[in-house]
Amino acid sequence: MSSAEERRAARRRAREEAAATEEDVGEDVTDSREERRRRRRQGGDEEAEPSVEEDTRRSRRSRDEVEEVSVPDTSAEDEAAARAEEERIRQEQEEQERAEAERRAQEEEERMREEAARREEEERQREEERRRQEEEERLAAEKAAAEQAEKERIRQEEEEKKKKKKGFGGLTPEKKKLLKTIIMERARQELHAEALRNKEAKENKIKECCPNLPDLSTMAEAQLQTLCKGIYDKICKKESEKYDVELAIRNQEKQINELTLKVSDVKGRFAKPVLKKVVRVERRH
Repeated sequence: MSSAEERRAARRRAREEAAATEEDVGEDVTDSREERRRRRRQGGDEEAEPSVEEDTRRSRRSRDEVEEVSVPDTSAEDEAAARAEEERIRQEQEEQERAEAERRAQEEEERMREEAARREEEERQREEERRRQEEEERLAAEKAAAEQAEKERIRQEEEEKKKKKKGFGGLTPEKKKLLKTIIMERARQELHAEALRNKEAKENKIKECCPNLPDLSTMAEAQLQTLCKGIYDKICKKESEKYDVELAIRNQEKQINELTLKVSDVKGRFAKPVLKKVVRVERRH
């Protein structure tokens, strides 16, 4: 049962008690009136009046006592109910404040965890960057040391060749083979590097002339028309440049042939043609 129902029940009991007391007082007043009538009949009117007044005062005092008793009870119940309501409100406020404090503490803890994770991630990235730089520096140093050692070795070999006298000794077949191997290896490395440079230049030129197309599924019809027109203009421009380059190459080849003929005329002889090597086979009789 709640506090409001308890207060209503207490008030109802107080009203019932007050009604019962008033009934008792009414009965006392009725008895006193009957007693006064009886005494009047007996001739005692003078004595009866004080008794009626006394009964009236007694009934008034009874009602006042009932009211005094009932009112304090009701006010005490109201005060108790108000105090209970205030206590309930205070407990709810304390619970809300406690929940708010817990929520703030959880948010602060979550923020601190996120901050710590972010710091750890940044530290890890910095450590990886530092290791990568150290690895690159180490590889660069090793490469530079190897190149320096190769240059030093080649220089020493050249100095040894210069020190040797003509007609006395010379390169042995093993040294010739080693030198040839070194030269071929160096030539192979240079050819490989040149091929890589040419390939990279070609890829860069292709990327420059043919950029990647955007996402066609998200483009409108007008944008697609504009894109197609731009591509067509680029193709026309490149075809024109191709034709100009081919024409320039043909002109250069023509000029080279004319200059070659002029040089031959100045020297007074024709250019010696390249002859095929023929193996002579002897006839057997």
